[in-house]
Amino acid sequence: MADLVVEEKMVLDVVHEYLDKNRYLTTDKIVPFISSRFSKAAVNINTNGIVEILESLVKKNHILEGSKLSKRNVLNNANRKAILNIIKDYPGTYLSRIAKELSLKKPITEWHLSILLKFKCVKKVRINGHEAYFDNKFEHEKPELIHFMQREKYRKVIEYIKDNHKGITKTRLSKNLGMHPNTIKKYITRLEGLGIIYKKKKSNKELYFLDEKIMDSLKQN
Repeated sequence: MADLVVEEKMVLDVVHEYLDKNRYLTTDKIVPFISSRFSKAAVNINTNGIVEILESLVKKNHILEGSKLSKRNVLNNANRKAILNIIKDYPGTYLSRIAKELSLKKPITEWHLSILLKFKCVKKVRINGHEAYFDNKFEHEKPELIHFMQREKYRKVIEYIKDNHKGITKTRLSKNLGMHPNTIKKYITRLEGLGIIYKKKKSNKELYFLDEKIMDSLKQN
């Protein structure tokens, strides 16, 4: 709560008291409740002041209109906390992987993600038609690179190229990984565009190699 001033903290404390006994937060009901509490405690903040502070608390993502949740209790739910931990451990991860890791149904996982997004615990980045999730404090100049490192098939291609440090052709990649040539071509093109791999021509063959510098930079983040 370092982003809150004294008056905002006072209002937020009363909001939590209200939410302990009520199903959800609405401005028309919470304002008189706070006003009554402040009147008894001789706190000099009028109705307009309370409304302004509530708007500020919503803007700062501490409370949510029409919800019982707040930033203070949003992670009390075990599934939401587990989802956040996966996103922190695997930045750039995606819905189906999170659901699989936690043995949750996708709609349930998606709902918890929407709550985490509303309270700015995580952020969502759209990358090449995919939705990737990151911790809200995570920063990287190439989030798309981080994301594709989390996708299973891309990771298989990367790891296979890494193991074959003398270089490997698209044809051999396709055969050894059991992937269609067009699929391999798509993955190679994307990974090459991100700078994760590069190609060299040797004996009339195009061989692909892993860029170790890029991989080292990822380990540092």
